[in-house]
Amino acid sequence: MGISEMHTDDLARRDARIRDLEQQLADARRQEQYLTAVTRTTANLASERSLPLTLTAMAEEIVQADELVGVQVLTNEHASGKLHMLGMAGFPASQSSSFYAKLKQCEQRGADLLMLKAFHTSEPVVIENRYEQVMVDPAWEPLHEYHRVPRWGDFASFPIIVRGKTVGILNAFVAPGFKVDSRSYAFLSSMAEQAAFAIDYASLLDEERQIAQRQERQRLARNLHDSVVQQVFSMGMLSQTVSILAQKRDSKVLERILETSRDLEVITSSVLKDLRMLVAQLKPTVIDEGGFRRALDTLQSTTHRQTGLEISLHVDPRVDMLERELAEDLYHVVAEAVHNAVKHSSASEISIHISIDQNMTLTVQDNGNSAQNQLSQPESSSLRHQPSSGNGLSFMRERVERWQGEFSVDFGAPLGTIVRATMPALLRVQQDERNNSALDG
Repeated sequence: MGISEMHTDDLARRDARIRDLEQQLADARRQEQYLTAVTRTTANLASERSLPLTLTAMAEEIVQADELVGVQVLTNEHASGKLHMLGMAGFPASQSSSFYAKLKQCEQRGADLLMLKAFHTSEPVVIENRYEQVMVDPAWEPLHEYHRVPRWGDFASFPIIVRGKTVGILNAFVAPGFKVDSRSYAFLSSMAEQAAFAIDYASLLDEERQIAQRQERQRLARNLHDSVVQQVFSMGMLSQTVSILAQKRDSKVLERILETSRDLEVITSSVLKDLRMLVAQLKPTVIDEGGFRRALDTLQSTTHRQTGLEISLHVDPRVDMLERELAEDLYHVVAEAVHNAVKHSSASEISIHISIDQNMTLTVQDNGNSAQNQLSQPESSSLRHQPSSGNGLSFMRERVERWQGEFSVDFGAPLGTIVRATMPALLRVQQDERNNSALDG
């Protein structure tokens, strides 16, 4: 072997060592990124009370890995039969709200939804060159614009499993030139487990709230039994005594009747006081002073936390002055409309408008695909004013018509379903003025 050949071999070995060192440094950097993502994700789980915010923060941490350009976290934990995008990073946020509806359109066209395979089989799915397959397939046309930027190559979907049940999926979109190797596979599996922990934690919080509510109701039931029930029993006994004494015509008996009547009056006053206190505790927040808007805010935040659905409120500030029973009925109409949008449509956004003039007007509109709305639509050519016979819509109509109001549901709206109600604007100030006028008269 000549000197030049030895020199060439030395250079080749040196280059090989350099490549090895570069690969080790790249692996070390990836490992550091993975550990950082896990650490920050764990911190987010401890600090965030909102499930969508937690999962979005998690997705943003995961996508920091060099080989990833996009991450999605979808779950159906709180919305049976439909996956909600509760966390996303890397893709345009403006297109995320309609992702699932467009995904279902792709399925109807015959697209192979591998993410749903991961969801139904509870096994990870990794597909090479998936981007090219998706972008040339006409069945995927509804999502071509969504996937155009950023460009990616391979695709991986990992099931999110909570207590043995698959409740969602974590989708990873791999940068061109990278592959899902053993390290990134283990990392994504770990992130899916973290997402499962976040979902389980949110579910436990909901369970704790429900337990607290049950305990409060039990406490109120005990108070009701210990105070009101016993006093009503005493009232019954006294009433029987009065009935018996009234049959005798004696001055002393009449005096006894008078004393018993006074006792009844005292007990009745006490019972009314206790009942009003207990009823006030049992009544929903919508009938508390200034509570209607607060109840809508709670409905908005709870629905968003559980489903990721965006709810916009455009509410006249005078709603907190509505007569209490009217406010309660109005709130339940709104809550039922929101529940129907979550359960039956592909909606990602809901707008709630309440205006007060001579009448109170309510409009609840979602952006779901009416063709996918599962509320039993009538076979008539006109969908307007013909809601299904389901109890929910019937109860909504009854609550509105109780106030001589008008109620309608438009399933054929271009941008989803619209629930409308018009009711008298009975304000407590007006009621108080009427009562004062009656007293003055």
